[in-house]
Amino acid sequence: MSRQTYREPNGRWGVKGVNWAEIPDRLYGALYKLRRYEDLCEEPIVVERAIAATDETTWVRVDSEHHVWGCKNCGKLHKFETDGPIENGFACCPYCGFKITHTEGDEDEPA
Repeated sequence: MSRQTYREPNGRWGVKGVNWAEIPDRLYGALYKLRRYEDLCEEPIVVERAIAATDETTWVRVDSEHHVWGCKNCGKLHKFETDGPIENGFACCPYCGFKITHTEGDEDEPA
Protein backbone atom coordinates (compact mmCIF):
# COMPACT_ATOMS: atom_id res chain seq x y z
CA MET A 1 0.00 0.00 0.00
CA SER A 2 1.41 3.39 -0.93
CA ARG A 3 1.34 6.60 1.07
CA GLN A 4 -1.73 8.77 0.81
CA THR A 5 0.08 11.87 2.10
CA TYR A 6 3.04 13.75 0.66
CA ARG A 7 5.51 16.39 1.80
CA GLU A 8 6.96 19.09 -0.41
CA PRO A 9 10.60 20.27 -0.07
CA ASN A 10 9.40 23.53 1.53
CA GLY A 11 7.68 21.58 4.36
CA ARG A 12 4.12 21.88 3.12
CA TRP A 13 2.18 18.65 3.09
CA GLY A 14 -1.05 17.35 1.64
CA VAL A 15 -3.16 14.33 0.86
CA LYS A 16 -3.39 12.93 -2.66
CA GLY A 17 -6.54 14.15 -4.37
CA VAL A 18 -7.59 16.48 -1.52
CA ASN A 19 -7.99 20.21 -2.04
CA TRP A 20 -7.61 21.94 1.35
CA ALA A 21 -10.03 24.68 0.33
CA GLU A 22 -12.83 22.16 -0.17
CA ILE A 23 -12.70 20.25 3.13
CA PRO A 24 -14.26 21.21 6.49
CA ASP A 25 -11.79 22.53 9.09
CA ARG A 26 -12.53 19.65 11.48
CA LEU A 27 -11.25 17.13 8.92
CA TYR A 28 -7.76 18.65 8.99
CA GLY A 29 -6.99 16.95 12.35
CA ALA A 30 -7.84 13.50 10.99
CA LEU A 31 -5.71 14.04 7.90
CA TYR A 32 -2.83 15.27 10.08
CA LYS A 33 -3.07 12.05 12.12
CA LEU A 34 -2.96 10.05 8.89
CA ARG A 35 0.24 11.87 7.87
CA ARG A 36 1.83 11.24 11.29
CA TYR A 37 0.81 7.58 11.15
CA GLU A 38 2.37 7.19 7.71
CA ASP A 39 5.53 8.98 8.93
CA LEU A 40 5.72 6.66 11.93
CA CYS A 41 5.34 3.55 9.80
CA GLU A 42 8.25 4.63 7.63
CA GLU A 43 10.64 4.37 10.57
CA PRO A 44 11.93 0.77 10.24
CA ILE A 45 12.72 0.29 13.93
CA VAL A 46 9.14 1.15 14.97
CA VAL A 47 7.67 -1.17 12.36
CA GLU A 48 10.00 -4.01 13.35
CA ARG A 49 9.07 -3.63 17.02
CA ALA A 50 5.36 -3.49 16.28
CA ILE A 51 5.53 -6.64 14.18
CA ALA A 52 7.68 -8.58 16.62
CA ALA A 53 5.77 -7.31 19.68
CA THR A 54 8.32 -9.06 21.87
CA ASP A 55 9.87 -5.91 23.28
CA GLU A 56 7.98 -4.92 26.40
CA THR A 57 8.04 -1.92 28.69
CA THR A 58 6.52 -0.62 31.89
CA TRP A 59 4.95 2.80 32.18
CA VAL A 60 5.38 4.63 35.49
CA ARG A 61 3.20 7.38 36.95
CA VAL A 62 5.40 10.48 37.26
CA ASP A 63 2.83 13.04 38.43
CA SER A 64 -0.50 11.86 39.90
CA GLU A 65 -2.11 15.29 40.00
CA HIS A 66 -1.50 16.00 36.31
CA HIS A 67 -1.78 12.40 35.00
CA VAL A 68 1.77 12.33 33.63
CA TRP A 69 3.24 8.91 32.86
CA GLY A 70 6.63 7.85 31.50
CA CYS A 71 7.98 4.89 29.56
CA LYS A 72 10.79 3.03 31.36
CA ASN A 73 12.34 2.03 28.04
CA CYS A 74 12.67 5.35 26.20
CA GLY A 75 12.07 7.78 29.06
CA LYS A 76 9.48 9.83 27.16
CA LEU A 77 6.66 11.40 29.17
CA HIS A 78 2.99 11.58 28.20
CA LYS A 79 0.17 13.57 29.81
CA PHE A 80 -3.31 12.08 29.81
CA GLU A 81 -6.57 13.92 30.48
CA THR A 82 -7.38 11.26 33.07
CA ASP A 83 -6.21 7.81 34.20
CA GLY A 84 -3.19 6.08 32.66
CA PRO A 85 -1.96 4.43 29.47
CA ILE A 86 -4.01 1.22 29.65
CA GLU A 87 -7.27 3.02 30.48
CA ASN A 88 -6.65 5.35 27.52
CA GLY A 89 -6.20 2.48 25.06
CA PHE A 90 -2.39 2.48 24.77
CA ALA A 91 -1.19 -1.02 23.89
CA CYS A 92 2.33 0.14 23.04
CA CYS A 93 4.49 3.18 23.67
CA PRO A 94 3.87 5.71 20.89
CA TYR A 95 7.48 6.89 21.17
CA CYS A 96 9.56 3.68 21.15
CA GLY A 97 7.00 1.12 19.97
CA PHE A 98 7.51 -1.28 22.89
CA LYS A 99 4.43 -3.20 24.09
CA ILE A 100 3.12 -1.94 27.45
CA THR A 101 2.81 -4.96 29.72
CA HIS A 102 2.89 -3.31 33.14
CA THR A 103 2.11 0.00 34.77
CA GLU A 104 3.44 1.25 38.11
CA GLY A 105 1.87 3.92 40.24
CA ASP A 106 -1.80 2.91 40.42
CA GLU A 107 -1.42 1.35 43.87
CA ASP A 108 -1.88 4.65 45.73
CA GLU A 109 -5.20 5.42 44.02
CA PRO A 110 -8.39 4.63 45.98
CA ALA A 111 -10.48 1.76 44.62
